[in-house]
Amino acid sequence: MHAIHQTLLPPSSVHFSLFLPNFTPSTIYPLPKPPTAIDTNDIKVAGNLIVAGGENLRVFEIREEQIPIAAERSDEGVNGVNEAVVVGDAELGDGFFDDGRAERALLKYETTRRLHLLSQHILHGTITGLAGLRTIESSVDGLDRLLVSFKDAKMALLEWSRGDIATVSLHTYERCPQMNTGDLQSYVPMLRTDPLSRIAILSLPEDSLAVLPVLQEQSDLDPLQDGYTRDMPYSPSFVLSLSDVSPTVKNIQDLLFLPGFHSPTLALLYSPTHTWSGRYQSVKDNYCLEVRTFDPSSGSSYPLLTSVTGLPSDSLYLVACPAELGGVVLITTTGVVHIDQSGRTVGARVNAWWDYVTDLRSDKTSEDRKLSLEGSRSVFVAERDMLLVLQNGDVHQVRFEMEGRAVGTIKVDEQSSTVPPPSSVVVAGDRAVFVGCAEGDSVLARVNMVREALEVNGTNGDEKKDEMDVDWDEDLYGDMNDPANSGIVNGNQHEPTGPAKISVSPYDVLSGVGKILDMEFGIATTDQGLRTYPQLVAVSGGSRNSTFNVLRRGIPITKRRRFNELSTAEGVWFLPIDRQSGQKFKDIPESERTTLLFSTERNATRIFALSTKAVPEQIGRIDGKTLAAAPFFQRSCVMHVTPAEVSLLDSNGKLLQPICPRSDLPAIASASISDPYVAIRRVDGSISLFVGDTVARSVTEAPFPDLALCQTIEVFSDSTGIYRTFEPVRSADQPQVNGNASRSSAIRQGQHSRMQLTQQQIKRLQEQEPAISTDAPSMETTMNTARGSQWLAMLTKKGELQIRSLPDLTLVLQSNGLSSSAPSFTDDLADGEVGEQDDGDEIRQMELCPIGRGTLRPHLIALHQSGRLNVYEAQPRFTVDASAHSRRSLAVRFRKVHTQLLPIAGGSTKLPYTVIPFSNIEGLTGAFITGEKPHWILSSDAHPIRSFALKQAAMAFGKTTHLGGAGEYFIRIEDGSFICYLPPSLNTDFAIPCDRYVMERTYTSISFDPTSAHYVGAASITVPFQAYDEEGEIQIGPEGENLIPPTNQRSTLELFSQGSDPWRVIDGYDFDQNEEVLCMESVKLESPGATGGYRDFIAVGTGFNFGEDRATRGNLYIFEVVETVGQAGKAGGSGWKLKMRTKDPARNPVSAVNHINGYLLNSNGPKIYVKGLDYDDRLMGLAFLDMMLYATSMKVFKNFILIGDLCKSFWLVTLQEEPYKFTTISKDLQPISTVTTDFLVHEGQVNFVSNDRNGDMRMLEYDPADPDALNGERLLLRTEYHTGAPVTCSKVIARRKTAEEEWVPQTQIVYATADGALTTLVSVKSARFKRLQLVSDQLVRNAQHIAGLNPRAFRTVRNDLLPKPLSKGILDGNLLEHFAWQPLGRQREMMRQIGTDAVTVASDLQALGGFW
Repeated sequence: MHAIHQTLLPPSSVHFSLFLPNFTPSTIYPLPKPPTAIDTNDIKVAGNLIVAGGENLRVFEIREEQIPIAAERSDEGVNGVNEAVVVGDAELGDGFFDDGRAERALLKYETTRRLHLLSQHILHGTITGLAGLRTIESSVDGLDRLLVSFKDAKMALLEWSRGDIATVSLHTYERCPQMNTGDLQSYVPMLRTDPLSRIAILSLPEDSLAVLPVLQEQSDLDPLQDGYTRDMPYSPSFVLSLSDVSPTVKNIQDLLFLPGFHSPTLALLYSPTHTWSGRYQSVKDNYCLEVRTFDPSSGSSYPLLTSVTGLPSDSLYLVACPAELGGVVLITTTGVVHIDQSGRTVGARVNAWWDYVTDLRSDKTSEDRKLSLEGSRSVFVAERDMLLVLQNGDVHQVRFEMEGRAVGTIKVDEQSSTVPPPSSVVVAGDRAVFVGCAEGDSVLARVNMVREALEVNGTNGDEKKDEMDVDWDEDLYGDMNDPANSGIVNGNQHEPTGPAKISVSPYDVLSGVGKILDMEFGIATTDQGLRTYPQLVAVSGGSRNSTFNVLRRGIPITKRRRFNELSTAEGVWFLPIDRQSGQKFKDIPESERTTLLFSTERNATRIFALSTKAVPEQIGRIDGKTLAAAPFFQRSCVMHVTPAEVSLLDSNGKLLQPICPRSDLPAIASASISDPYVAIRRVDGSISLFVGDTVARSVTEAPFPDLALCQTIEVFSDSTGIYRTFEPVRSADQPQVNGNASRSSAIRQGQHSRMQLTQQQIKRLQEQEPAISTDAPSMETTMNTARGSQWLAMLTKKGELQIRSLPDLTLVLQSNGLSSSAPSFTDDLADGEVGEQDDGDEIRQMELCPIGRGTLRPHLIALHQSGRLNVYEAQPRFTVDASAHSRRSLAVRFRKVHTQLLPIAGGSTKLPYTVIPFSNIEGLTGAFITGEKPHWILSSDAHPIRSFALKQAAMAFGKTTHLGGAGEYFIRIEDGSFICYLPPSLNTDFAIPCDRYVMERTYTSISFDPTSAHYVGAASITVPFQAYDEEGEIQIGPEGENLIPPTNQRSTLELFSQGSDPWRVIDGYDFDQNEEVLCMESVKLESPGATGGYRDFIAVGTGFNFGEDRATRGNLYIFEVVETVGQAGKAGGSGWKLKMRTKDPARNPVSAVNHINGYLLNSNGPKIYVKGLDYDDRLMGLAFLDMMLYATSMKVFKNFILIGDLCKSFWLVTLQEEPYKFTTISKDLQPISTVTTDFLVHEGQVNFVSNDRNGDMRMLEYDPADPDALNGERLLLRTEYHTGAPVTCSKVIARRKTAEEEWVPQTQIVYATADGALTTLVSVKSARFKRLQLVSDQLVRNAQHIAGLNPRAFRTVRNDLLPKPLSKGILDGNLLEHFAWQPLGRQREMMRQIGTDAVTVASDLQALGGFW
């Protein structure tokens, strides 16, 4: 059997984050400004943020904007009346001149920052580190470089080029001796770079380093024979064993480069000897710190600068201090230690365990904080102030107080704020930090720094000055004691210089699912309970609380009311026409208030006047099918287009002017309207453009310079300012400068600023930017500035995309990239025609519209004849690739951000697809695609384009506000015509739409009770650990005032409400002290009193954690969700309760439960039991099986049981009922640490799939006829496949069988991972598998992969027992997704070699998407 592994929900956890000041050109050049933002402050890019988690790499802009805030008036009288300000004998009141600040409060602004996604890629490797570099080319283009490390000892140097990430080089060390023979189990890769970008290192096993020297000097480049210089920005890398540097350097704990040194200086934290808490009396303070110079240019000598021994044995990590402070900070579990360059140590304890761990002297003033620093992250935000973020997200300020030039004391303040549990913390620009979280949402936070004013010479700054002390500068700058001037003295800002109090507050939130602890399928209802659909509840979180992510495939249709008048509509247009009879709403602007409706069906069009009445009023009827209708002449008229004519209608639908009357010309095929332009395309491909005059109220046809035949035409407006043009530049205008000389000059100038661009360099780069065209505003633009600039886009029959500016129709872009489905394209700058494209897949529709929420981004949506849908984002360009261009060029790069194949059965469909743009539906702006399989196309600032499908076919769609709701829309589906709305709680940031509910507790397990349709969750509460001896007596541990007590987890079972108020706890059950839920399942057991003889229960297995000195045990519980009737006089009425049916003590933990044929299966340490529920109140043992060490999973299919073990893989067992007996069929003999085991069924065949803790998937089968199977006693391994992140849980769902099928035809396995991803495994037929396997081979060889990684090597599992890897049984779905992103020419070339076509391959991938 073969299968395909695909990603349903990409990983969203953030494990690594990095801030680079200048990674993209937008940080150097100013962003385009919208035409409506003339009087507002510019939006600037403060830097770039790169985040990584698992295989997901994302690049963001941090956009900074000044937002006005309401200011309090400080010059109001007692009754709130403004009083005149008297200066001397002159009264400044009413007069000819401006009264100034005396009459108006100052307009204050608040700085806010937002994350803006630029690029996102799923790489073929697990990311283990991020670092920034500035190579020798950074002095030329001013951009930083990104260094990424991967699992298996790889480093890739990346840069930003042509609107996306590009690979510079890949450095691999996977075949070095340290990786082949070293200890990989304890290997933790660490990537570090020098602050001046002179060297980069990657830690390897066996205390070794991979060293990559980076060139920064022009003299370091080796000249070649032809006179040109070598363009590689690095020298050959090498592997350095730290034992050759110093024989005492062993067991590296952390390392980092220190700033402020002339040569690269590395601090090493290591432990020559091992110890643990039981050996503290004999071996303590075993950590050492060495500071050495690592300069590859000096040869093999690495001078020792500082060496410190006797550091605490609970040391965690190092933090580099700013150059002004000097030294390094050591974070331990019990305190903070500063070590300066001379080796002097200053410590501060944060709990009383310090004396038990180390003999190092420390300050006790912060001992009463009682903090635990395991899992914490630290970062300096000022010269002497550091933020300490604990594992639970609490933020503390660490202050370093000086005594002369050395650190005297370290103070840890109380908690100042709270952020998500951190996985990484980095400084993100001026007074901002980014806190990455692996368990949920990450946050970009503002650093609030408030300094106290110090008294000078015994006086305070608040004292009033003497009346004789006159400062004449107050006439110009105002009173310096006035709060409105904020301490401005002589035009300069004067800030207090006292101690700073630091806290953080959120700027922006980067939403993420985070680590998924458990998931469960359930049934949800819609349409007032008439329809049901499956939903998946994923429980994420862990450290502080949990989030319930209720996922569903597709956006639900939430109906508000039925619209019977449009039951046969084929197309609708809700128009915001300015009508006196239209009803006004407070929260809806005039430009969005829909008052007129055009509905077309067959060959007629009806016109309705809209209001809040239940039945709309029909006010007109037009013969002919409507192709387009839109507001015209500033919403006073309607431009209406039918296949026969173009007409201008008044606000009541009456004819005002026939624009293009009926004639013998070919019929109109499509039209595009953007006030005051109308473009039509006829069936023969000819086009016409009409222009309206708002003042004269007339429309005339405009002469077109080129009468080329077109596939599609579109008139669009741009309100974002992205669409702008470069001025033409001729060769004669370019100064004749030697390119190598200018490059060398730029390199020499940039050598003085290796860490960051200077203002002089930024000014030089901005002066080199091509000039932007500035057109004089036309009359139409002046009358309606909110509309922005207007453009005409047309796609010719030859496949050439042309964009022309309006109203002059000047050609500013021509390219064949759209028709060839190129990954990105810009203006080809060709004076003649571009090459003709013959791909046979014409574009049916092209829409240029904004998509987003908050910040709108212009996009181009292209719908091909074959059903291929491509979405391109229009990104601003700041430089021109060509040195000279003779015409204006559009300063836009179109980059493909989404592609998919819409299902078309047999090459055609009864209901064609149509792209309909919409704006502001619950704050969302995007497009809706009507057809057999309709889709929403949505996006947001920090997330990419998302496509969400609907379960039913959609015939018509339109956004409306005539009922008073801003989030309402009309849709005609199979059930009828309705006014619907998007639920406000719907989250569309992820690949699967969901509702998110933040809980107050941490939940570890969840189950769904089918009878009551309620969810039951197991909460884990952190409580002080209580130790007991064998007799059950309480053991007393160390006692102290500031000792942190050890903690343990105690579970509770909670029943959640459903309906309009979901996920509210309505009942629960508290377990015993030290008892924790290990497993929970919904089981169906025999019950004589139930209908059908079976009843649904909740089975819970628990275990006790008594510590390492006492044996553990467990319990098995059976709960039932029962409905109760409220007592008279009590509020609440009827409800649901948890009722415990029975409790069965066990001698070992119960780690797995399930049910089979009405009986209960449970583990009891190394045994498996099958039990029956007798009289619904007790469990009776029927049979048992002695097996392995610790059961991790137990899955049932018909009468077969798969039992996974923590150390010994899994067994295949069956249950016999007469007599009751377990029979072992076969087992896997390999020592695999199994997490989940599942059955994969396909057309009567079954395979067994297991996942281990390393993220490896193994597919096995049972074949007793094979000689290697040992007569069936051994399961045969067929495929090994690396999934990336470890799997945390799995669920199996089955496709419903038809009447002709005798058995379950196919199953699908859904996996949840530790990185917050949802993946799936689906079986594949043999013929389809062979075809897709050939496609995968072509993609490995011919496609360009980010960072130069090998997809096949990433999925290969290292197995020393096999002669060659078994990697050809499971297809890589992430790799096959790259096929749709390839240009059409490359697709045809690859398909020609394997004998198929691109549409067949795309259809295969779509058919393998699963059935949920």
